[in-house]
Amino acid sequence: MKKKLVIELMIYIVIVGIGIVMLFMYEPKEVDIVLPKDFHIEQEGGVNDAFIPIE
Repeated sequence: MKKKLVIELMIYIVIVGIGIVMLFMYEPKEVDIVLPKDFHIEQEGGVNDAFIPIE
């Protein structure tokens, strides 16, 4: 029973180790976002427009 537990523990340690290495080695690619020239954002209202009705 103990031998089986030790093997399972070693497998978990290897999986966690691989996950940590992959976490630090990951470098996302830069993506250029191209917006049309006539694109603009219109904001209607303001911060005080949101409310929660009290019942």
